[in-house]
Amino acid sequence: MKRIPGFLPVVALLICIAACNSSKKVTIQPTAETQARLLPAMPSSIINIPFKIYMKPLLAMMDSSSPKEFTNDKWPNYTQSGCDFRYKFRFVRSPFTFGCVNNKVTIGFRGSYQIAGSKAVCAMDKQVSPWVSGSCGFGNEALRRVDLNISSTLTLLPNHQLLTSTRLDKINAVDKCQVTMMQNDLTDEIMDSIRASVESTCGTFDKFIQTLNNNAMLRQWRSGGSRVIPISTYGFLNLNPSDLRVSNFNVFRDTLYFSIGYRGEPKFSSDSQQLVTHAALPPISNSQYSTGINTYLDAVYQYSFFNKLMTDSLVNKPFEVEGRTFVIKDVKLSGTNDGKIQVDVSFTGNRKGVLHLKGTPQLDAEKQLLSMPDVTFALDTKDMMVNIAKALFHKKIMKQLANQSVLDIAALIEKNKKVIEARLNQQITPWMSSAGTFQEFRLMGLLPQKDYIQVQAYIRGTLMFIGQPPVSMLRK
Repeated sequence: MKRIPGFLPVVALLICIAACNSSKKVTIQPTAETQARLLPAMPSSIINIPFKIYMKPLLAMMDSSSPKEFTNDKWPNYTQSGCDFRYKFRFVRSPFTFGCVNNKVTIGFRGSYQIAGSKAVCAMDKQVSPWVSGSCGFGNEALRRVDLNISSTLTLLPNHQLLTSTRLDKINAVDKCQVTMMQNDLTDEIMDSIRASVESTCGTFDKFIQTLNNNAMLRQWRSGGSRVIPISTYGFLNLNPSDLRVSNFNVFRDTLYFSIGYRGEPKFSSDSQQLVTHAALPPISNSQYSTGINTYLDAVYQYSFFNKLMTDSLVNKPFEVEGRTFVIKDVKLSGTNDGKIQVDVSFTGNRKGVLHLKGTPQLDAEKQLLSMPDVTFALDTKDMMVNIAKALFHKKIMKQLANQSVLDIAALIEKNKKVIEARLNQQITPWMSSAGTFQEFRLMGLLPQKDYIQVQAYIRGTLMFIGQPPVSMLRK
């Protein structure tokens, strides 16, 4: 059985023109099928897309937006908090270390500080003795060290926003600050002061997450609902989600990993208006980290869409057949309510005329073969030589059409697999790329109607998004 290398109408046209003949149009008895024919409903689609986000620029932004040094308000001079006490201090933190395990974010850093204080004796709110001073970390002394850990629990809200609750988990004085100032150990007082200052950093992180929630791209996505998406020049897609899931967030080294899950009934069409639902996005729930695409796609194409594709590809392009030149001038695809497809092709060149092809597409879903066993043709022409020859070659042409009207879908997909995978592995934006594999495509159903053709397919593969968002995007 021979395979069609391209469009069935074009192959059939070239066969007829090469033989320079035609046959009379064969009348096919209509079947019992009516306009009410419908393909059976398909299972819900499940799509899990992992994300791999390089976090170093974002962490650098968070680090740079938080103060690296804390001092008393009059540094390097003393701040006098009362008649009998004055102090000054400087606290410098190291860069943040960042981690995230199952939605629990930890931020750690080491602080180094120096502090000096003085005490005096007061009577009637007046100083009556000289200051007795002590210090840590001044002169030849090393700065005292303290380790701090901040944690934040991430909660994904049903309204598609992220809530954080950030607090100081641990503050550990690595070095004590003991000074001879009326035999006082100032370590506890210093830790209390540091604690109060670091709490402002916790607020900084919560504001950072709020910045992500208010990002313009995410706001647009939340308000858009179940939207229609253009897919290059191939038509339009609406995912029609019934369930949205997001896995826990985990960071390994400088990279954030999570996945977004989807269940729904995706619809594809050549007419974007047929897909508009105005449905709101479903709430988001938590799920395990998952990968893989298993989708059942229901597509409806108007014949006008195919007509444009074939016109753009074939019209006014010359074809050489056995030394003769033919030029296709017009291609028109249409359907009938009894499941047939008709193709009308006008051509000029060495011979002029209109070729009419008609038949009933039949799908062998198991073998993935698309055939048209009852294909018929007719040729309208004023060319005398063609009219004389068509009766002589009628049987030969019908046999050739029957042999050629088979499309091996599996072989066609395998031939184009590299091209398809190239579309899954590409740069999407300056900061986002995709990586994926194409594993399986199966045509599940095919139903021609009068004004459109319905196609059902199953697609299996993987897709991952890899990103490094610029800091400027987060500030919008």
